[in-house]
Amino acid sequence: MSELGIVAAVAAVAGAVAAVLLERLIRSERVVLQLPPTPPWVSWCRPAVVTVVLTALVTALVACELHHACLDTPEVQPSEWGFYSRVVYHAVLVSLLVLATTIDFDCYLIPDIITLPGMALGLVAAVVVQELQIAHLWVDWAYAIPDLRGPYIPDWYDRVRWAHALAWSGTGLVAGMLVTQGVRLIASRLLQVEAMGFGDVTLMGMIGSFLGWQAVLLTFLIAPLVGLIAVAVGRLIANRRILPYGPFLSAAAVVVLFGWSRMWSATRMIFSDLVGLGLLLGAALVLLVALLGLIRLYRAIPTGRDVSVQHSDDSNAETVESPQSPS
Repeated sequence: MSELGIVAAVAAVAGAVAAVLLERLIRSERVVLQLPPTPPWVSWCRPAVVTVVLTALVTALVACELHHACLDTPEVQPSEWGFYSRVVYHAVLVSLLVLATTIDFDCYLIPDIITLPGMALGLVAAVVVQELQIAHLWVDWAYAIPDLRGPYIPDWYDRVRWAHALAWSGTGLVAGMLVTQGVRLIASRLLQVEAMGFGDVTLMGMIGSFLGWQAVLLTFLIAPLVGLIAVAVGRLIANRRILPYGPFLSAAAVVVLFGWSRMWSATRMIFSDLVGLGLLLGAALVLLVALLGLIRLYRAIPTGRDVSVQHSDDSNAETVESPQSPS
């Protein structure tokens, strides 16, 4: 069996087990939220769909990292052990994102039982392996002179690898949560409605713990663009007026993983400059608010069917939010 065949087989088995456990979690959450039971045919079909999607995504990501150098950057060169460990690390993240997306679509929440252990796993694995980062904690590319010298990279990154790994993963976790919570509050104030649920905050914390602060900021920037496409499809095809925002964040994180090498080469100067970072965050806020505003207008467009969507009081009123169950 080929290398990717083994990966697909392992992913399929792990995905099938995770899908069955997820179905039980969804059933219990719907009871807590006082939602009607899931139709039997959905309960039978959904685990198979989750397994197929998870297997396909993990296999594609592994192929991309192993054979297409989608994570290669000049300043991050892991050892062979670190390289293969990073592949497994990201496969775990993608699996968690698939599970979070599935339950968010069904219950409009992302339970802490997925995101909090995910955060811990991302942080602990980074410290143990010490070579899982896709970018260093900070690199000064303004110091670089073409053909003369490279960017400035602090020496202690290599001397105290566990500390660098802890700082990198921890900063990503904190940045993901703080930025999402900040934009959540600002967007809610501007639109006078709840823009995102707190589960989106913990989801971005989990993503940040696996990918670092630079990648999590790019994820937040890309998510509204993914959301605009998804909302249009959901409204026109499925006539679904309410869509959680968590799946857009998850999809954006996957996009960042597959395109990291090119994205980093195009944006690395921004992450060395405070003004550039401010502009990046401002752009993310503007895109999110614009997306939410457009969706509010788009909901008024008739599609010929009257659909009533019921969910718990914890659910947010906006079309791209994802309310969360209590911790």
